[in-house]
Parts: sequence; structure tokens; C-alpha cells
Amino acid sequence: LVRVSSVFTMVASFGVFTPLLLILIRFIVSIIGIILLLVRVSSVLTMRVFIPLLLILILSFVNMGGEDDAGATGGSRYFSLTPVQPHTNPLATKLATVKDIPYYVSDQFLRTVARDRYQLSQVERMVERSYERELSDECKNQKVYKRMLELMAKSKITEAQRETRETLMMELRGFELTRCLELEDLFPRSVPVKDRVLGEMDL
Repeated sequence: LVRVSSVFTMVASFGVFTPLLLILIRFIVSIIGIILLLVRVSSVLTMRVFIPLLLILILSFVNMGGEDDAGATGGSRYFSLTPVQPHTNPLATKLATVKDIPYYVSDQFLRTVARDRYQLSQVERMVERSYERELSDECKNQKVYKRMLELMAKSKITEAQRETRETLMMELRGFELTRCLELEDLFPRSVPVKDRVLGEMDL
């Protein structure tokens, strides 16, 4: 699924997909991923686990509904966080508080805004805020996925289902909230102390 999503992003860089289509594609990829996970572990699901799991999924999709056309590429009319026409020229933040955030701009941007230090700094602050929102959204998605694994791994099973449960436990132990860690590292003020993953890891 990660490869499929990467292919969509690559094709989008050639201008085949509009931002609205990118939203739809990402939504479909998420749905497929969840369905495959549920099918894989359906033998260990009980109603006691399935109902909370369903509520988590519903809340997750409700949160996804807040995206607009700009949110599809994580940017605005000045830039994009992914290479999508006409934003295909790679840059990285230099004037913002957080350095080296990658973003993409148009040819016109390079000829105009990029040559004006003040305007560029304003855009880079927008890039910074957009990247923070993107990390926050992806962190929430990772937490939802991890919670799903936890619920399914803790469900009551028979002896025949033990192998499936062991597989889930191995995946759970190896699953890292990478986007949450990056969010806390780059934007520590945006994450309350009680919600920080680093704090949980230290316990």
C-alpha cells in the first residue's frame, strides 16, 4: 500500500491528478489498508473488540473529512509539500524557524517570490504550518492503527488462533509512531506533555 501511494504521488507530479483526486486516492488507499488488516485478523475478532474498533475507524474518517483542496497536497497556491503540477521545483525552508522542510514551487515562484527575501520568509512560515498539520494528521493515523493492533492482540482467542495473535504482537512491538516523534521533535509546543510519545517510551 505504501508503494501504491508512492506511485500515485509520482504520477501526480506529472499533473495527471488534481488535488481533489489526490484526496480520493488517499482515502481509498486507507480504506483498502484497513480492510486488509481486518481480513487478516478476522479470526481473532470478537464483538467486544469489534465495536470499539468500529468507533475508532469512524472517528478517524470523520477527522479526514476536514481536508480541502489545499490539504490534498499539503500546501497552497504558492507551494505544495508533494510534487504536483505546477509545483515541481524542490526547495527547503531556510528562513523559517524549522529548517530543511522540503516543499515544491512553480517556475513562476522561482522567478518572483523566491527572489524576494521577505515574501519568501512569509511563504516558508506557511510551509512550516502546513508541515506541522500534516505531521499531526499522520501522527493521529498512526495512533489509530496502533490502537487497532492493541485491541485485536488483546482479544480472547482459541489455541488455533494463537499463531495469528503472535504475529499481531510482533507487529505491535515493532510498530513505531515515527510521525509523532518527528512532530514532537520539530514542533514540541504543539504537543501537550501528556500526549507525547517520548514520555510514554520513558515510562
